[in-house]
Amino acid sequence: MTLLDRIAVIKGSAVAIAICLPVTILANVIHDENPDSALLPLLFVAVAAGFGVGGFVAARTNDDAPFSNGALAALAAFAVIQGIAIVVRLAGGRSIRVGAIVGAALIAYAAGIIGAALARRKATPS
Repeated sequence: MTLLDRIAVIKGSAVAIAICLPVTILANVIHDENPDSALLPLLFVAVAAGFGVGGFVAARTNDDAPFSNGALAALAAFAVIQGIAIVVRLAGGRSIRVGAIVGAALIAYAAGIIGAALARRKATPS
């Protein structure tokens, strides 16, 4: 039994990035135009759900360690997306808010674990 399966983490991360990156870009465009938009909380939930789906996919790919693979898949996807965001913010002359990054990473991590728990629950017969 291995705690991490590289293929499972890559699959989960790819799915999470495919969902979360476009939604994040859309949220940033909307925020720049209207910071008080009612769509922003919905897009936040969509991004969190995207990390959860990534955790779900990783957990379904490797049943031996669903939680570690689901959590790492979500965190890896977050790291890629956040890396892009940091480069864009620095290129635009904007500051980096470390507290916000850490908070968002914790949300991605939790969503990955929730996705893995859902995958495990679905795989376990009642």
